[in-house]
Amino acid sequence: MNNGLRSLFLGTCISFILPNPAHSLDLFKRSEKKVLNAEQLSTQEGTADALLKKAAAYEASGKKRQARDTYKSVSRSYPRTEAGAEAKFNYARLLESDGDGRKAFEEYEELITNHRNSPRFNEAIGRQFDIAEALRKSDKKGFLGLGAPIQPSALIEMFQFISTNAPHSEYAPKSLLNIGYVRTKVAEMNEAIAAFQSVVDTYAGTSYAKEAQYEIFRLRGVKAEDSESPVMDRAQVEAGLDFVNQNPDDQRAAEIKTDLSEIEARSMEKLYKTGMFYENSGKPDSARIYYREVIKNPNTSWASKAQERLNRLDSAPDSVEKKAGLFGANPLKKDKVEMRTSSDEILPLAGDDASAADAE
Repeated sequence: MNNGLRSLFLGTCISFILPNPAHSLDLFKRSEKKVLNAEQLSTQEGTADALLKKAAAYEASGKKRQARDTYKSVSRSYPRTEAGAEAKFNYARLLESDGDGRKAFEEYEELITNHRNSPRFNEAIGRQFDIAEALRKSDKKGFLGLGAPIQPSALIEMFQFISTNAPHSEYAPKSLLNIGYVRTKVAEMNEAIAAFQSVVDTYAGTSYAKEAQYEIFRLRGVKAEDSESPVMDRAQVEAGLDFVNQNPDDQRAAEIKTDLSEIEARSMEKLYKTGMFYENSGKPDSARIYYREVIKNPNTSWASKAQERLNRLDSAPDSVEKKAGLFGANPLKKDKVEMRTSSDEILPLAGDDASAADAE
């Protein structure tokens, strides 16, 4: 092996054995932060404070770029000092004024996470909320004019961070409401209802809970209209009654009362059609269960129709197949009737004469 190759080989081996100088420097800096004593911290505080005043002077004289860079430098170099925390806030503030809201949000996040006792804590939370709210309401498009400027999942994370870090501030219920609005916009109805319900449960008696209750009623209606199951209608009725009972003086309470009659009619229509399905499928006893449920609500036009179907079923003679069934199942006959293919589950209703076979 010649000298050149030998040197290259030895240098490569040494590079694997000895630590990387850059990595060693990073380790040293991290170690230095961990063992910083009171005297060192006091010294850093003085240095950081002097630089903070320099940055403020830059800003006052209109030298915005120099001010921003100096605030950034102080916040990065002296993160454990009070002046460093103040510099972090001001750096984020200038980023925000330059239109870089998402980057500013991240800087505020670092301040909130690492300096919870900072006098800027509440203000930073408020600024974060304003940034996220502006992004939520923005009509601007993303890169090349496509899509939103921020993904819904990222926006939800922003509001979750705010609600978690300031649960006793007004920004917490506002953020949870906004999570519900964002999820509604992307058609995540169950998740949206859960977000609104968390507002109702955690901030009961507030105006935020009232708004959340109304949104739950509205979303329950969207789900019910897209469903063939009367169960969804009952869920909306319960949500509406909750709103009316807890907010009787709200203008929307009267509107909901009017809506409840329409919901009842829609629910009875579904029950009637379910009865028709069972009747046409050769299951008259199951059909009777649903028709009888409809006539319990005489305020809708479906009650008279259900009564008419019941009368016909009660007056119809028993079929040969049913009479034969009294002596046991016919092993030669197979049920070729196709059951409902809807994704909604129709919950059997209790009946007096429905057999287990009919109700399955």
